[in-house]
Amino acid sequence: MHAPARNWVRILVLAGLLGALLLFMRALLNESVDPRFANKPLSYSQHRNGAKALARLLERNGYTVRSFKRTFRYLPKDADLLVMFPNTDMLPTRAQYYTEEDSGALEQWVRQGGRLLLMTGDARLRETIRRERSGLPIVAVRSDQVREVKPLLDAEWLHEVQKVRVSNRLGAQNLTPAQSDWVPLLGDTGATVALRKFGKGYIVESADWQWLTNLDLHEADNALFILALVRWLLPEGGTIYFDDAWQGDLIADELPRSGFWAYAPTGLKVAFAHLLVAVAVALYSLGKRFGLPTPTRPPAPPLGEFVEAMTNLYASGRAVRPAFETVMDDLRRRLCARFGLPAGFTLLQVAQSLPPESPLRNALMEAIEALNQPDLSPQKAIQLVKRVDESLQS
Repeated sequence: MHAPARNWVRILVLAGLLGALLLFMRALLNESVDPRFANKPLSYSQHRNGAKALARLLERNGYTVRSFKRTFRYLPKDADLLVMFPNTDMLPTRAQYYTEEDSGALEQWVRQGGRLLLMTGDARLRETIRRERSGLPIVAVRSDQVREVKPLLDAEWLHEVQKVRVSNRLGAQNLTPAQSDWVPLLGDTGATVALRKFGKGYIVESADWQWLTNLDLHEADNALFILALVRWLLPEGGTIYFDDAWQGDLIADELPRSGFWAYAPTGLKVAFAHLLVAVAVALYSLGKRFGLPTPTRPPAPPLGEFVEAMTNLYASGRAVRPAFETVMDDLRRRLCARFGLPAGFTLLQVAQSLPPESPLRNALMEAIEALNQPDLSPQKAIQLVKRVDESLQS
């Protein structure tokens, strides 16, 4: 394979490696997408499925809103209301991080006076809290079909609410009552939102989740109803936590990890990708330096041997002077290139540019005088060329 072909192969291989590493780095960066725009009902997500609008609505009305990112065992003591949206992942594997102790801690918190706003099913909760409800999906899937429901309870704090627009998703339409203390709040032919007493606390259940998201909160009287409900639950204000752990922001003491990629943060992963790029470039450099041998040009013969051969050739044809002129002209070009002189300099100009005491200058001056001799012998020509060669070597 010729040298140019090998160079093209190296370039293509290096380009392929760099392209693969860039794609790998892009995949790592995609893992660290800003959660404010995530397609999940996070309390700070600006996506249409997010709950930032609800959080801001509650804050503007005097409530303290915070993000909760731990398991239920670590529920803060100042929590007055916990808002739980369904998991939007198709496979809610985060349920494995919650133990029976976690579920018991949440149940005890509600029984002691906590308020829980539960938006459809949740695999982490005990049966006493979530109960069996008709066809409620655990995974949240947005629906574009909507329907309007009206207040079912003749209460003073609901008089201003005329209608609430919820999704008409199959399996997320109605709740099924199971206890006598179960009170329907919204619905049409059945209850869509209901309230039930649980110990000293309350659980608000909803058959739909998307009516409180950024896209739907300000539809119909959705915002008016949820604000009236929260004011009834917390008439003196309080602190409201959004369960963002279930949406992917879980901070747990012990999570199943395996290997470097599970422990390393995204920044370290990107730095490792840069290191791989540096290693690839280093390997390419070493391969270029210590790759397959390339043929080199044979070295030029010494000036004396070249001149002697040319002189003998021309001497046999009785042309010593033309041979000597050819050799000296080649010598002139070499000296011009060696000393950085103009290529058009004559041999005399080259000699005059050298120091007066230089042996090379004296040898060149003798060669110039010999060029003007019509009867130059082969021996004299060879002697002059060897002298010039020896002067160059010294």
